[in-house]
Amino acid sequence: MSTATTTTTTSTTTWAITPVMPFSAKGAHTHSYPALSSLSPEDIVLFYRYGLGPRRHVEFPVIHHSFEHHARTQPDAIAVEHALYGQTISFGQLEIQANRLARRLRAMGICPGKKVCLLSRRSIYLVVAILAVLKSGAQYVPLDAVTIPDSTLSYVLTDAEPSAVLAMSEFVHRVSPELVPTLDLEAVIQEDELCNADGSRLQDITVTPSDGAYIIYTSGTTGVPKGVDVRHRGVTNVISGSPANVGMRPGLRVGQFLNIAFDMGAWEILGSLYNGCTLCIRGNTKRDWIAVMKTVHVVIATPSILTLHEPADYPTIQHVIVGGEPCPQALADKWARFTNFSNCCGPTEISICNTVQPHTPGYPLSIGTPIQNTNVYVLARDPSSTRPVPIGETGCMWVGGIGVSNGYLNLPDKTAERYRPDPFVGGNAWMFNTGDLGRWRSDGQLDHLGRADDQVKVKGFRVELDGVAAAMRTHEPVKSAVALLVDTELWGFVTPSTVDLAQVRDAAARIQAYHAVPTQYLAIDAFPMTKNGKVDKRALVVYAEGQFCEGAKRFTAPSRSGSASP
Repeated sequence: MSTATTTTTTSTTTWAITPVMPFSAKGAHTHSYPALSSLSPEDIVLFYRYGLGPRRHVEFPVIHHSFEHHARTQPDAIAVEHALYGQTISFGQLEIQANRLARRLRAMGICPGKKVCLLSRRSIYLVVAILAVLKSGAQYVPLDAVTIPDSTLSYVLTDAEPSAVLAMSEFVHRVSPELVPTLDLEAVIQEDELCNADGSRLQDITVTPSDGAYIIYTSGTTGVPKGVDVRHRGVTNVISGSPANVGMRPGLRVGQFLNIAFDMGAWEILGSLYNGCTLCIRGNTKRDWIAVMKTVHVVIATPSILTLHEPADYPTIQHVIVGGEPCPQALADKWARFTNFSNCCGPTEISICNTVQPHTPGYPLSIGTPIQNTNVYVLARDPSSTRPVPIGETGCMWVGGIGVSNGYLNLPDKTAERYRPDPFVGGNAWMFNTGDLGRWRSDGQLDHLGRADDQVKVKGFRVELDGVAAAMRTHEPVKSAVALLVDTELWGFVTPSTVDLAQVRDAAARIQAYHAVPTQYLAIDAFPMTKNGKVDKRALVVYAEGQFCEGAKRFTAPSRSGSASP
């Protein structure tokens, strides 16, 4: 591996990628990096061979620079389509509208270092607003006006301290103008159109790859949202190249299905704009969703969402990628027989995703290997330690590279807890503790083994809930499975409701120790989902506690006698 520095130059920015230092199994690298001293020479070689993604040049390391390139080269191509309302906008038109709105923002003092909240639903207006904020140099904070409660909205507006809010007309009343300057998004866009305002590109500003692109508020385990400060360079590293760009290229249609305040929603929107595709916005009903999905080539989804669809119904789809929660092997196999299917992993804090596996039907599903310019390390479970574990052993996954975000907004203690200097590469690199458990396989791919905080105690034994769910999914009729500890009972939830729960119990018992086999089971037609398209585990707990769920089927496993005590 060369130690030369690759320099990427655009019209406004210069971005240097410094590869890691060369290494060998003879101890030279161990001397340079004492953190590796616990590994054998052979494991040191594999630590870097498996953990370091390839280094790659990114032509446009600032998001909107690539969009502007497409606006110049294909101005008449459709950039965004909202078929439900018969609305489309071309790249050229979108460039003009975004430039006009960006000029308004600049006149309000919006510039690099500032933040602008977007209170909106899925719409072409939202896309104009996103580009305008990026062009102004500021960071956008996407807030889904349809699902965000007033209490959370108030919290974010206080925590983010935005310099302005861009709100769709129907939601303007939710923001007090005394609190923060607020623009009616539709009104100002239409006003600029009527007066033919200056739509030329702003020339008097420099946005760098290290500047903030957006802030995503994650719910976290405490219920208090945390703002994650994500930079241009992390996002463009994902959306600019295979496999994480999901095959996007000019001429393809990309579905905009996910919550706009979810980082996978940013993946859809920004990825499509960056790669010159047509972003196809869905409506709110299942029928609207299906209608759009039948017309697109690229789908980004959670496994819970994809489980509701049959690939044979969507012959136009060319690329699918899932993330956000564990993917069942059967689901991956089914879709991979019809189209290019990939499984990925990565939290908001590392800029969308850090590993991807393009899946082959029948091959053991994993979360793949590190994407370009990204490092993944499997370290000791102790969060205070950065000691690597031997290859093949389970540990906590940490992620380094240019995708590591800038930390949590206004939470220095939480940032210090999860972000650390990277002791395995040169320079001022940082890494992030994902909180996910992982293990390197002999083929160099990563197995995701659940959340470190999903470990519970059952009868004195430690049990990994994701491992229990994976065991239940080995019963072929099971589409989805979740394991939860409710009070003192281990519960197994599966779909669909027609599954034989006694056979689910037997499948789990063939893999898990007796204490890790659920004693209570509930089969339902479909899992409740959060606004981000993940399984709503809190709702499942309510079902377990006795709330009626239409069509549900319950099973209590026979008690086991003579079990050994812990």
